[in-house]
Amino acid sequence: MSLEQAAAALLVKNDQLKREIEHLRYLVNLLQDNQMLTSRTHSSSDSILTDLTGKFPLLPPGGSLGLFYNGHPRLLGEIAYQLDRRILSYVFQAHQRLYGFILLNIPQRIVEVSTHPLTGHMDEAYQLYLSNRYTDLMESLGKLGYKLALHAPFCEFIVNSYGILKERPRKGSSKWAEYNNPDFLIKMIENIAPRRLQKDMLLVLSCLCYLSTKDKKPLLAW
Repeated sequence: MSLEQAAAALLVKNDQLKREIEHLRYLVNLLQDNQMLTSRTHSSSDSILTDLTGKFPLLPPGGSLGLFYNGHPRLLGEIAYQLDRRILSYVFQAHQRLYGFILLNIPQRIVEVSTHPLTGHMDEAYQLYLSNRYTDLMESLGKLGYKLALHAPFCEFIVNSYGILKERPRKGSSKWAEYNNPDFLIKMIENIAPRRLQKDMLLVLSCLCYLSTKDKKPLLAW
């Protein structure tokens, strides 16, 4: 590679890093909004409908309180929640209880579940097995644009902002079919999610679709 080619490659990489840094700053702002949202919900239920930072509303123009609590907006939180749980379930497939497990502490949890609680003996083969599942999955999701450090907090923000479905549709019902139809969910995101959230919500949905084909379960699996 010539010096000119190397310089051009560095410029491209630099531009990419700048975009990622800007996106990270944006998601950091979301986390700050999330913290404010959580604190305000203790003092006023109406606060969850306000634009906490002036950057974006939690509801699209014309949104209503009834729509927010009873309609499709909760699907935004459900999609984000499902992706988190599906990643954890894929990595720790032999473990039914995942209480206290979050995406950002998967490496520590791998060590914990690979260690015998009484003897403290580490099952290195099992640890390697789980680590490989985790690494392989992150690489596959990374090809779709998923970045753990960015999208794990983003999903947490979406869940805290919109909640999750209160009632699960009956399997085989028309609503169940809608909720498990990627085209329906894409249109729902485009119609309901604030514009600044749509890009990452669509990416989260793409990752969920990938996991659905991988674990051979419906998109929204309960």
